[in-house]
Amino acid sequence: MVSVASTRRFQDQVVFIIGAARGMGRSHALAFAREGACLVLCDACRQYETVPYPLSQPEELASLATEIEQMGRPVIAEQVDVTDLAVMQAFLEKARQQFGPVDVVVANAGIYSFALSWEMSEEQWDETVNVDLKGVWITCKVSIPQMLSRRTGKIICIASTAGVKGMANLAHYVAAKHGVLGLVKTLAIELAPYNININAVCPTSVDTMMCRNQALYDVFAGGPGPQATYEHMLGLMNSLNLFPDRNLLPPEAVSAAVLWLASEEARHLTGCALPVDAGYLTR
Repeated sequence: MVSVASTRRFQDQVVFIIGAARGMGRSHALAFAREGACLVLCDACRQYETVPYPLSQPEELASLATEIEQMGRPVIAEQVDVTDLAVMQAFLEKARQQFGPVDVVVANAGIYSFALSWEMSEEQWDETVNVDLKGVWITCKVSIPQMLSRRTGKIICIASTAGVKGMANLAHYVAAKHGVLGLVKTLAIELAPYNININAVCPTSVDTMMCRNQALYDVFAGGPGPQATYEHMLGLMNSLNLFPDRNLLPPEAVSAAVLWLASEEARHLTGCALPVDAGYLTR
């Protein structure tokens, strides 16, 4: 686990995080809470039909909210569909009335499934692209108006190393993450006159349920069978990153980059795609 020292960099700032119930989203939320932020959290907390691994549940979001409250930080946490524009607008307006306008946005929600491009179902394509790309656009769309009049704000979109290169069996995910980087670069141009920074983080594989599931083990093994195990997958990953002992990064490693991009220390960066990848893209 990566230890991130608290410096209260975000004292009383309003931080909006989507896909917050578990994994990287949960890590981001706790990191900002330790830094003094007011948290606005949402997650669909439901199972998409095409996703072959278990997604977050409402009790996980509720547990996260309780943990943040026990840290002495205010939090709003609700089950919200990031692909529903009207619901997202209403949720963030409710948060504005309670906490004030949003200062930092972390567009974190993401899903995937596996199939060769020509065998992929339309439902697989639509669910992944809707959450991973449309959801990021909606998150930005509902948040930016609260930043424009104050001429300040930080937006961090969680992309992926799949936003930079192709990956077999993941055409929908790769296309969506490439789209996120295109969206970030375009918004960087549009938002610069308002002093609003927007950047992306491109993680390699992270130690969350997205990478600890049987469907992924099957892909690495070439199908179900005795080799379709977590240990076998890690062995094959040894050649992916420059650091062989960092095949699955802790979520806190990504959170550290997110906090830095949201801070004044990174005020001169915008339109950036920051790899947190243990050298994967360099190799």
